[in-house]
Amino acid sequence: MTGTKHVHSTAPAEPLSEAVVYAVAAAKGVDPLDLDERLYDHVNPEALDELFREPDSERHAALTFSMAGCRIEIENGEVVVVVTEPEEPSAPEVPA
Repeated sequence: MTGTKHVHSTAPAEPLSEAVVYAVAAAKGVDPLDLDERLYDHVNPEALDELFREPDSERHAALTFSMAGCRIEIENGEVVVVVTEPEEPSAPEVPA
């Protein structure tokens, strides 16, 4: 499978849960309200915000999960969304 990586920079006051939703929507080219899945179906948004609330150089935090056909990778508050393109079914081989 191939994937296109989109890095989303978060604003200092932006909750990470909100940043994830906007990043997935931007990567898929849709409005956040038009996503076919909700963040809370995959991860607790309040827990996500709390885990990454204050960056700490002595603590490493990372989380990876899937949502709306994307892989979301969060490391120390940076959101990376990988949109994975579905594999093309290969045509059956025809004997010569």
